[in-house]
Amino acid sequence: MQKLFIRSLIVLLVSGAVQAQASVNLSADANTVSEKAHSIESEYSQNMRDERLSTSYASNLKMRDHRKVGAGFFFGGSAGMAGLNLELNFEDADGVLASFGQGPGYDAFQLSWKHTFEGDYLSPYTTLGYSRWYNSDGARLDSSDILDRVLTTKEKKSGQFGTNFINTTFGIQYNQLSGDLAGMSFYGELTGMYEVSRSMLIPNGSVGALYYF
Repeated sequence: MQKLFIRSLIVLLVSGAVQAQASVNLSADANTVSEKAHSIESEYSQNMRDERLSTSYASNLKMRDHRKVGAGFFFGGSAGMAGLNLELNFEDADGVLASFGQGPGYDAFQLSWKHTFEGDYLSPYTTLGYSRWYNSDGARLDSSDILDRVLTTKEKKSGQFGTNFINTTFGIQYNQLSGDLAGMSFYGELTGMYEVSRSMLIPNGSVGALYYF
């Protein structure tokens, strides 16, 4: 009986030791897997950062050929007081711009063709397009130098109007061609706005930013 008790005790002790060792091994394996996963994640993040930092374009046209879409914002110009821009580059030097803007008491939109000349960080460009400034709900029209020139007294009082412009622009664009901010762009431009129905030519200007991706 005593021998049977001792044998049972030995079996229990050995079983406990084996289970304890297995738990230690599992814990060690889990820590190893976690460390390897963290190492892989860190290495991937560093590789992505190195790739971004190493991104470099020889010219603005190389960047536009690689990054076909640009999105950003503007202040002033032929599409209202402020708004959003969307640019689609069909070729490295040519693309289409769509602009949607607003002002005090009116909305505006513009569609135009953009031609960019080859350059480095600074590059000139021209655009030719059509824009419409309008208000159909009769909201109060606040002061606007452009609309003050082209609207009739009746249109100003009623607050309901629609006026069409043919626009041509010359601008200078700064392009970030390397590093984390590659694809970022800032521009300034001068615009001639020709009001179609009243045959008036009005000078204007705009500044804005675009990010190409």
